[in-house]
Amino acid sequence: VFYIAHPSPTVLGVDLIVEKAGRKSIHIKPLMSMSSDETQPLLGSTESTSIQFRRNEEGDNLSEGDDDEELLSPQRRNSSMPEERKPFDLSAHMMKNDTEEHEYEHDKSKKHEAGVLQHHTRYKYYSRLAPANKPNFIIMPSHIVPAPIYVIGGSKGKQSSMITILSIWNTMMGTSVLAMPWAIEQAGFTAGIVCIVCMCAVALYTCQIILRVGNGGRLNGVDVEFADVCRIYLGEKAYVIAVIFCIITIIGAAMVYWVLMSSFLYSVGDYFGSCNSTIGNATVAPTLSANTVASSSSFLSSLISKSHCSSVWTEKNIPLFLICILFPLTNFKSITFFTKFNSLGIVSIVYILFFVIYAAANGDSYSHSPVGGINFDHASEFNTSFIALTGILSLAFFIHNGCLSIMRNQENPHHNSRDLTIAFVLVALTYSIVGVTYFLAFKGDKSSIHNNFLQDFVKEDGNFVFALVAQIFLLIQMTTVFPLLLFISRFQVMTTFFKGNPWPGLTHVVVHNVVVIIFCVLIAIYYPSIGAILRYTGAIAGVVYVFALPCLVHLVIKKKEGKLTTLDIVGHSFLIFIGVANVIGQFVIS
Repeated sequence: VFYIAHPSPTVLGVDLIVEKAGRKSIHIKPLMSMSSDETQPLLGSTESTSIQFRRNEEGDNLSEGDDDEELLSPQRRNSSMPEERKPFDLSAHMMKNDTEEHEYEHDKSKKHEAGVLQHHTRYKYYSRLAPANKPNFIIMPSHIVPAPIYVIGGSKGKQSSMITILSIWNTMMGTSVLAMPWAIEQAGFTAGIVCIVCMCAVALYTCQIILRVGNGGRLNGVDVEFADVCRIYLGEKAYVIAVIFCIITIIGAAMVYWVLMSSFLYSVGDYFGSCNSTIGNATVAPTLSANTVASSSSFLSSLISKSHCSSVWTEKNIPLFLICILFPLTNFKSITFFTKFNSLGIVSIVYILFFVIYAAANGDSYSHSPVGGINFDHASEFNTSFIALTGILSLAFFIHNGCLSIMRNQENPHHNSRDLTIAFVLVALTYSIVGVTYFLAFKGDKSSIHNNFLQDFVKEDGNFVFALVAQIFLLIQMTTVFPLLLFISRFQVMTTFFKGNPWPGLTHVVVHNVVVIIFCVLIAIYYPSIGAILRYTGAIAGVVYVFALPCLVHLVIKKKEGKLTTLDIVGHSFLIFIGVANVIGQFVIS
């Protein structure tokens, strides 16, 4: 016996009895004679599901393990035995006819693909059974991160290849670009270039795996993320692990953003208020010039008074000031407004490219410029601390959690692999140009390069104004991106722990945002080293998302298709080993 639920208030009860002799009879049970549990099979409780089977008096039930010849007799239908509800399971062998079964025996790949499609068809079938006016406990959670968060301009429709490439480039080109010259110095000139090329190749390969196994973000008409793919092939634990490490990545990025925004805000205030003569030097107490205050017309200058500057406008207090600006922005239910500013990231990166190239080419024309020309003095080819660069690059090339969201609305899906490759090449070129150019153009001891190279410029430098403009650009951009980061974090947390509900209530959202911001503020005050934060976060998240999960999914699929080879096992196991070694190495180097 199974029940068919209608969106309308009427529920139809159907008794389907099949005799061994081949006779089939369908009995319609009157609605008035059905129990309340039967008339509302979808609504009883979380313990019951929308489609259920009734046990007969001998304990048999029609389920996945029964043969098609194991039939129910009409007498058992009238049994007075208490019924036991059991979740409906659409087994693979019940969905294929004999011809298909015979065909699958000779083609394990086709059999495996059919199983995946059946899995998602089951989810879609469940989701359509709920009455429109009643809650349903078995609908697949709506945990897919909205694509406009990643796509430049916040577009919701189909996107061209150009938009796709720029969106991937814009998403990956984060704060790592500011630490790239420092990371090149940590690795050495030659080792740095080799690390960028190798890490780009590995990250591109595993991202291509995600794109392939996720079918471009949509399996059998159902939108999926890579975490869903992990659940299909590796189980529920893999899904939870994927979500947790995705959240770790987002929170790590949020911490770096808070550190940089604090530094940029302090630098802008320092410049217009003349609180200090250097950028990002926490050891020098700020002092205020009365002449500058008198001549400055900016609001920030009037805000910072002579008597309170040294005690209020300090690098320890700026992270606290940011709370007043950013915390209200993170509690909006809709973030559509902030997605409109995604393209600011492209403007900022293009300006940084221009600034680095211009400063390197014309630095000697400006007094006290920290860069200019080619300076290979004090530059090493290889350093044992190269592992710091690989840790940063694990996050610098991290797009694996958003790849399917960006590709899902591609106008020409057959170009997905090509567009992804082009985007990765652009990212690698950008990192190389910024990191290598600045490294070679830096004057003096290369170990003096700051992990945020904009802090190498001071107000006495003739080209400082270019660095100041870059900081203003980045401050504005990060102010609009930070709410998106916390939205992704809260979206993942809420949909995972609150049955797919991304907004369980304002209280839940506020608590989540408060916890994340507290971590960000503490890091910005007591450990404002973006290089260390980037390498630790990148290595820890990368070992799971960049190295382990894509390789494991690939091996499982190959095994189910009957195409797994020794080379596959050795090669992908070696990639996982590299990811693990990358994490261990971050705690070995100083």
